[in-house]
Amino acid sequence: MFACSGASNVGELSNAASVALTSEGFGNKACTASLAIRTPSVMKKVEDADEIVVIDGCPVECAGKIAAAAGIEPDQHIVVTELGIKKIGDMTVHEDDLETVVSAAWEGKGGKKPAPEEKKPGNGGCGCGCGGGC
Repeated sequence: MFACSGASNVGELSNAASVALTSEGFGNKACTASLAIRTPSVMKKVEDADEIVVIDGCPVECAGKIAAAAGIEPDQHIVVTELGIKKIGDMTVHEDDLETVVSAAWEGKGGKKPAPEEKKPGNGGCGCGCGGGC
């Protein structure tokens, strides 16, 4: 399971959800940064996994893009903002939001999606609603 840990509520929520899901026995959290540089240990985990889950905070989909660049097509790709949770600059994780993301993974709501496309940076072209500030 690879999660975003961006500097926003939804990034922190992505990371917290992957930690909670690991504690609940859903799977094992792996290092998204290690995936970006394809460390042998993380690639072995990918090879041995029954299912790959990516949890991104917002439509920028950094973790999904890192997975795609590593040649991984996730079985589930959850984008927190698609669950109705708004991205804000506050990094507080609210318990009800955490439950929403954790439940989405258990319920398989992040079913297969195509790899994220590159979006034009700046002035809101990233698609996350930040106005170009992410």
